[in-house]
Amino acid sequence: MKYGFIGLGNMGHFMARHCIDAGYEMIVSSNTVYQKELDEMVNEGAVKTDSNAEIGKNAERVFLCLPNGNIVEEVVSEIMEVPGSIVKEIYDFSTVGPSFSKRQGREGEAKGYAYYDCPIAGGVAGAEAGTLSIMIGCEEAEFEKVKEIVSPMGKNIMHAGPLGSGSAVKMFNNYLGGADLVACCEVMVMAKQLDMDLEKLFSIINKSTGRNFASENAIPGFLKNRNFKPGFATDLFYKDINIALQTADELKLPVSIGPAALHAFGATRAMGFGQEHSIAVVKYYEALANVKVNEEPEEN
Repeated sequence: MKYGFIGLGNMGHFMARHCIDAGYEMIVSSNTVYQKELDEMVNEGAVKTDSNAEIGKNAERVFLCLPNGNIVEEVVSEIMEVPGSIVKEIYDFSTVGPSFSKRQGREGEAKGYAYYDCPIAGGVAGAEAGTLSIMIGCEEAEFEKVKEIVSPMGKNIMHAGPLGSGSAVKMFNNYLGGADLVACCEVMVMAKQLDMDLEKLFSIINKSTGRNFASENAIPGFLKNRNFKPGFATDLFYKDINIALQTADELKLPVSIGPAALHAFGATRAMGFGQEHSIAVVKYYEALANVKVNEEPEEN
């Protein structure tokens, strides 16, 4: 059984490497902007082809880890419509909406291949360590098979429900995560205006009911070291919250928190910080309040 991996970005190349280490015969395409990562995969034992279409002609199972639904559609078309395609199963780790995943599944069923939504959480660190959480959308009878196939890349592999449910869980997870982060940035700026000790504030919050992933994982490190190096970028949170709002619109459900969070991430992008770590949202609120919650560390 040969596998293709398309999307050797910040997380994908680590995921592909774990699969190679697990003994998967991996095929990768030179049609990528991540040439350094591509070379690493080839050095690890992957076979390089000239295009995504060549992966379609040589791999029965294909893993996708791509930035958005439009690119997923383009790549699926490339690997499935090429004459001689042998792809039987697509495992999509991309963050897309549940309706998108359901549509891809219906198209796959009509054309004779299986599509599984398998979005991931855990960031670059989780991808590197092979400890990602993977949320699977598939029929219950298929879950154990899917779990085994993606197991080299994750530690917490969970059945979310039928097709589209994995994407829905990831969407809700990032909706809540983005809202939490925005709220924490607002609190930091308000507390600074009140001349509070921010490290002490969040130490107390993290022992109280207001604690959340951002307050426990992003804020303490940021307060000690003002750093916006790319991790989970502002652009990505903007995209993911947009997915949730599009879903709410499809469901005709008015929501309030999402639009506010989207505004904050959108304003931060407009300021030129879209590629920075999403905690850059604090810069937007700092600009509004004309304060700075902390200073950059002095260079040695």
